[in-house]
Amino acid sequence: MIRALPAPPGRRRPRAAPLLSPALLGVIAALLALLAPAAALAEPELVARASAAEVEVGEPFTVELKALVEQGEPIPSDPVLRPPAGISITGGPSLSSQTMAQFGPGGSSVRTGVGATWQLSAEKAGSFVIPAPSIRWGGKSLRANPISVTVVPATGRPRRPQNPFLLPGGPMGSFPWPFGGPGQGPFGGPGQSRSDELDEELDTGASELAMAEAPDPTVFLRAVVDKTSAVVGEQVTLTFYLYYRENLEMGERHEAPLADFRRVPLLKNPGTDAPVHARVGGRRFEVRLLDKIALFPLKAGELHTGEMTARITGRRIGARAIRQSNDVVIRVTEPPAAGRPPGYSMGDVGKFTLSAAVQPRKVDQGGSTAVTVRIEGSGNFPPSLRVPARTGIEWLDPEKRESIEPRAGVVAGWKTFGYVVRIKESGAVDLGTIELSYWSPEERRYVVEKAELGMVEVTPVTPPSGRSASGPAPAPSHEVAPRDPLAAMPAPRSALGAYAAAPPPPLEGAPLWILLGAPPLLVSVAGAGGRAIRRTRERRAAGAASPARLTAVAQREAEEAAARGDVKETAAAVERAVHRAIEAATGLRSRGVLLDDLPGELDRRGVPRPLAERALEVLGACEVIRFDPGASATAATDLAGRARDLTTELARGKPA
Repeated sequence: MIRALPAPPGRRRPRAAPLLSPALLGVIAALLALLAPAAALAEPELVARASAAEVEVGEPFTVELKALVEQGEPIPSDPVLRPPAGISITGGPSLSSQTMAQFGPGGSSVRTGVGATWQLSAEKAGSFVIPAPSIRWGGKSLRANPISVTVVPATGRPRRPQNPFLLPGGPMGSFPWPFGGPGQGPFGGPGQSRSDELDEELDTGASELAMAEAPDPTVFLRAVVDKTSAVVGEQVTLTFYLYYRENLEMGERHEAPLADFRRVPLLKNPGTDAPVHARVGGRRFEVRLLDKIALFPLKAGELHTGEMTARITGRRIGARAIRQSNDVVIRVTEPPAAGRPPGYSMGDVGKFTLSAAVQPRKVDQGGSTAVTVRIEGSGNFPPSLRVPARTGIEWLDPEKRESIEPRAGVVAGWKTFGYVVRIKESGAVDLGTIELSYWSPEERRYVVEKAELGMVEVTPVTPPSGRSASGPAPAPSHEVAPRDPLAAMPAPRSALGAYAAAPPPPLEGAPLWILLGAPPLLVSVAGAGGRAIRRTRERRAAGAASPARLTAVAQREAEEAAARGDVKETAAAVERAVHRAIEAATGLRSRGVLLDDLPGELDRRGVPRPLAERALEVLGACEVIRFDPGASATAATDLAGRARDLTTELARGKPA
């Protein structure tokens, strides 16, 4: 046995040196701080699936691409699918907004994104690999997974109906279960929520969310309002809840129409609150708050909120089942006519205070002063105010500012109206009083708020000479003053002598006009020469970048790549050459046209049908060689030769 010897008395045992110095730790912390923002933005989750792994020739099937990101991140866009030769796209892409919320006792997550669905059909039997669909996000192109499909000869059996709303792969096999597995419910137990005996032992939960009967035994949506009767402009709070008894996944959600209401969201992050439980029909349900909205009725009558619709996936309800909330009816009336003050505007409902400021209080006659009116409170803020009418006072249109947001479930804040007031009178001018009349639901009466604007001292302005204070100056006279006939005579001479004529001016006649006209003429000639040089350069640049020139460059690159035996580069160069030749011959930018639609587009632009079919075959061969790992150099050489013949015929038979 080996034992450590004790340290000698009076000597301290040396401390171990730290592994990292404080300076090095500071550098590492700074690097982590710089890398943290870049790592915070995670790439989208991409999933691509086909509705069936085996189909018959001519039988339609669908391919779906789903791209989801965390809530608040940029939404992906521009989905693209390029099927191999032998499979064509017959419809799509059909785009839809995707919102996936996973709920359960362990927590929740909300992701949003986009979904794209294409309908395809196979033209021949065989095993195909559909290249991975792509989508753009963050300025770059991202690809999902490739899809394998086996096509068998047609048997004549009835074809399966295609439902674009079903996720490919079956109703239940393709959905991730967020908590436990497909056989685990949110309350424990395999394949069920809880037994009725255990339900009886639970506490009552949230009593305000309890219901005597459940619209659905597993999951349903519920809309609740804080009041079913209101006046025009009075706030009504509408809340949507999700009741469920098993783990589930929520897909796209369509909000209630609310056509007759002005709506203000009350939640910053809907659907992220922790769930509670409530008893419905004697059984326990988990209840999650989906959304809360402040509604302001715009008219009187029985107004309908409409239904919220969501697609939900669960073990017992199947894949993407549709659930709708109840339609709530609110009886809306106008405030009572008795006691209604003059100037009341329909919809001004709430609780407000009014204040005003005038600056400056001293101006010159014809000058302006600024009047700022501020409204504070809660409710349906008025869109405008009535200003006092006075002779000699002009109110310009106001500049409006506001800060109105939800506060403790009530829409509250402030709003200002900034007026410029022109005063044409002089002396002490009273601007009057601004009044705001509104209906108070709490007090059940009309309230009139007033703001006294007070007096403004206006200094009179002395009119300029020739003008009177009471009116404009008299019109000028049109009489012409008499001309002095001696004004043009020369000055008197001091001594007698012979007459001497005045010397001629240094420049007159033709030299003077040439001197005056030469600078503009030189500028015009220089400008015309510069424009001619620019046009020549532009024509040269346009010729270098013309589709015909680019066709020749791409064809040369394809032949060089084929000579090297580079199959993929040959296919890429041939594809560029064919598209550039089509653009040079017809003006059609064929890269944005589906391959199946290309012959029809070329036919409409005067290209013979056989030549259009050959273009389609060459482009299809490019796709096959590009994704065929066993393609040979001979195939690349043959493809380059076919492309050369095709581009030559396109250039020779260019339509008028």
